[in-house]
Amino acid sequence: MKKATTKMILLTAAAAVLVTANPAFVPSAQAATVFTTLYQGMTSEAVSQLQRDLKTLGYFSYPTITTYYGTVTAGAVRAFQTAYGLPVTGTADTATRERISFALVRKSIVTDSYQYLRVPYKWGGSTPAGFDCSGFIYYMFSTHGVAMTRTTSANMFNMGTPVDKAKLVPGDLVFFSLGTPGVVSHVGIYVGNGEFISPLSSVGVYVQNLNNTYWGPKYLGARRF
Repeated sequence: MKKATTKMILLTAAAAVLVTANPAFVPSAQAATVFTTLYQGMTSEAVSQLQRDLKTLGYFSYPTITTYYGTVTAGAVRAFQTAYGLPVTGTADTATRERISFALVRKSIVTDSYQYLRVPYKWGGSTPAGFDCSGFIYYMFSTHGVAMTRTTSANMFNMGTPVDKAKLVPGDLVFFSLGTPGVVSHVGIYVGNGEFISPLSSVGVYVQNLNNTYWGPKYLGARRF
């Protein structure tokens, strides 16, 4: 019960921020989540949760979870802050903890997206019966607590904030031009290791290399919601 409640708080907080930045995102409910600042030298259960969250995201490498905010925890926080473009302080302030909560939602979206591999491509599709590229994004965000207005890949390219290709993290949206040069016509979810997942007309939902000879020249940019 505690785990389910925690997940709902994270999803609701993420939805609230997304709708503030992007009119296409409409939360089903809104709630303010208050994060306290955690810093080196502290000992508390909140530190343990911070470590668990950072381990889930791949930043906390210590083999066991503790209640102590030591150098390993501070280093993990700094690595996360660097990856997400935050001030690199090693202190888990409100902005950092809020960003961690959103990153956990994005991590869940990426993980769950793999269960739809080989679901067929369907023009205008936005259900597991068949997806097009923007319909897949719409479905994945919606099923993770963020009610998203159904829109196009071109419209999505105007939402969120731009991200340098070298700074992509899982859950960022990557955009391509498959027709008219320079015009967005395809979107996928970056899953890490230079790869993204999206529905393709030839094979359905599939994982592709962002930099291969086909997709590399068609890449137009990325956005972070």
